[in-house]
Amino acid sequence: MWLKSLAGRRDRLAGVLLALMIAASVTSGMSLLPAGFLGWTAALLLSDRLGRRQRIQSGWLIGLGGAGIAWGAAHGAPLDLTRILAGNQGLVSLLAAVSFLRLVTRPEAAQSDAPPPRGRKALWRTLIGVHLFGAVINLSTVVILGDRMTTRGRLGKRRALALSRGFAAAAFWSPFFSAMAAALTYAPGARLGIVVLAGLPMAIFSLWLTARDLDPENPRRGAPFVGYPMRFNALWIPGLLVTLVLVAHALIPRWSILAIITLSAPLLTVGILLARRGRGAWPPLREHVEQGLAGTVNELALFLAAGVLAAGLTSLTHSLGHWLPFDHFGPLQASLLLAAMVGLATFGVHPVITIAACAVWLAPLHPEPNLLAITLLMAWGIGVPANPLSGLHLMMQGRYGIDGYAFLRWNAGYVLKCLGVGGLLLYLYGIVLNVPA
Repeated sequence: MWLKSLAGRRDRLAGVLLALMIAASVTSGMSLLPAGFLGWTAALLLSDRLGRRQRIQSGWLIGLGGAGIAWGAAHGAPLDLTRILAGNQGLVSLLAAVSFLRLVTRPEAAQSDAPPPRGRKALWRTLIGVHLFGAVINLSTVVILGDRMTTRGRLGKRRALALSRGFAAAAFWSPFFSAMAAALTYAPGARLGIVVLAGLPMAIFSLWLTARDLDPENPRRGAPFVGYPMRFNALWIPGLLVTLVLVAHALIPRWSILAIITLSAPLLTVGILLARRGRGAWPPLREHVEQGLAGTVNELALFLAAGVLAAGLTSLTHSLGHWLPFDHFGPLQASLLLAAMVGLATFGVHPVITIAACAVWLAPLHPEPNLLAITLLMAWGIGVPANPLSGLHLMMQGRYGIDGYAFLRWNAGYVLKCLGVGGLLLYLYGIVLNVPA
């Protein structure tokens, strides 16, 4: 009993520290170090909640990053404490801030007692629903829809693929996804509007390809597809948030997009809850700070550890000099990088690790930031369906009993087709952005 009470107190303290971290990262001015200290302290308090895989992976990242930092320091590289402790701070703070939107944005069913919809229309409503809501409130969307769509506790191949692919495709463009935060962090100078618009065609193609693969009208596929009775009326909230972010960025262009979203998401959540519930808004907010924020520990630890790895790679390259197999970063190089990153994903490497490593590696070439950001987002959006050990597939394995390596088999053709279209789009974007081939 006392162990449970102690864990609860740790969760509450860590939640308060993460809330303070959000505030510190937005008001940090020139230094993110205080926010970094708060994030690391919260992660240490919550370390007992880490899954075994996340614990091992984070430990390896910190160990490799620490080795690189030590080597670089021994050979004259400067020791940058801010880069070590707060290199991914914008990403970490965004992750914690966007989690507040779960309190006001949920994919509600049309009628709880109505029979679930069937056929092609049901498939498209499910795909678009998990895509749009997942773009805002992240992985919890898959759980909400998946639990309603199960039959005797089983989800089935087609419904599992609709949910997983529809959700992962949001990484191509969503400003509220960790993928976008990572891309903007490691491709400094990239413009959100350009990157979002460039990601939409890839998202549309991936949804169309999924609908074609799961064709509910094809009798050889078995019974008609059973979908989720989606209502889209709650999407006005993320639409309002996007509008606030764009207006704020237009009025204060020197303020980064990550910082604006990090501030706007909790404030908008508080405003909506106050308008809906008055004084009754505070209990759910308090519960989220004391319990909900602690649930982000796996992503928190991974992104903090990836920041240490990036700092180690930077220190290592400073002392060893730079070697690259090409002398500039154009569409061809972007396509090769995309294929390599997705290839690593099939071995279970998380996209944030390859993004951090590749961005540091490419920094001496001064790549066109928008082209680099688009490439990194494609690597995330295609890499997650290819990764048998991604957080998405591990969650579906634990909740619905679907082996993560089954997704690797099921998605092989989908991944290859997305890679082909992604390469073509990168060539097109290279022309539009005037990047030499």
